[in-house]
Amino acid sequence: MVQYVITPWRNRAELLQVREMLYPGEGKEVKAEEKRHAVARVSVWMQRGNCPHLVESTAILTAALLNDVSGNSTYCVRAAYAAAFCRFVTGLLDSHQDKRRKLSMYSIAKTIGLPATYVELRHQATHEELPSLSKLRTATQKALRWIWDYYWVHLTAESTTENDCKLFLTKLVEEKHDRLRREMESSLSNWNEDQLLGALMEIQIETQEPEILLRTLQLQRSIGNGMIKVGENKERLSKDKQDMNIDAVRHEMSKMKAELDKDEEVHLEANDSERMIDVDSDTKGWSKWEGPWVPKPIGVV
Repeated sequence: MVQYVITPWRNRAELLQVREMLYPGEGKEVKAEEKRHAVARVSVWMQRGNCPHLVESTAILTAALLNDVSGNSTYCVRAAYAAAFCRFVTGLLDSHQDKRRKLSMYSIAKTIGLPATYVELRHQATHEELPSLSKLRTATQKALRWIWDYYWVHLTAESTTENDCKLFLTKLVEEKHDRLRREMESSLSNWNEDQLLGALMEIQIETQEPEILLRTLQLQRSIGNGMIKVGENKERLSKDKQDMNIDAVRHEMSKMKAELDKDEEVHLEANDSERMIDVDSDTKGWSKWEGPWVPKPIGVV
């Protein structure tokens, strides 16, 4: 039986794009504005539901780091760090809690490989005085690295079909020469209409250049109106299979017609056998059946 997994993101590429914003690779720099955009996207996923806890934890820990700037109150920054860190640890350990018997946080942390110092810091931030700012900064950085090793690094890209489609369309709409674009449009038959329109929607959301946006809209309109030849969404049946299907339908229809004709003949014979004759005109409406008795449901005339 097929089991469907409902995710707040449209496809794996969108999730990996957020990962690149939150965890830039070595030698790559991501601006604070891009990280804020990634945090805002995760907040939208939280509103949709079914967002993994570690994705939310990455966003709120990153948001705490982004708020740690000059001009903000030190106490407010400490509180933001503490709230994000406590939510990360508590939510993670509660998700691994045994429903039959209560387990300690330390035992669960040991099972999943979470350092015991995280549990201690969570306890201190919840029940005691807030930890120092330097301690919270260090713990947040370590927590983000732990989440990367535990969750993000294991994510893989989807099948290359959708990625190849998006990459090809990106090159197509970014091409400035009309002749080359027309030549590239002949290769759109490698993908079906749903894949092409979905990839164009993603490009429209990500791009900020009016010229590329206009080309995507024109290409989307051409595909929708059938002006550009694209692949079929479904497999076309061969002529032999079509003929076989038509013959099977005709045979089924003739069989059903024969059964209906047979039922109609039985019904007419039953009505003929239910004729009645009057015994005496002075009787009070009673009559005698002629022929075999055929029971009928109550209320049927």
